[in-house]
Amino acid sequence: FKSADALRGLYEGELGLRSSDSVVTYCRIGERSSHTWFVLTYLLGYTNVRNYDGSWTEWGNAVRAPIRKGEQP
Repeated sequence: FKSADALRGLYEGELGLRSSDSVVTYCRIGERSSHTWFVLTYLLGYTNVRNYDGSWTEWGNAVRAPIRKGEQP
């Protein structure tokens, strides 16, 4: 396990997140993203974090769902 300080360094220092950011976590099936949601919400105190539980499996199979790569959402 990592300490809250180490996790804050990872998310804020390396990834550039701020506690005021709106964050949506996702992965392939929603398991790993739920861990990130838990860390940001309960360990680091972020208030605007959501987990897309359908994750990539749902989105990638949706007809005409937009898919983008790169920095822009």
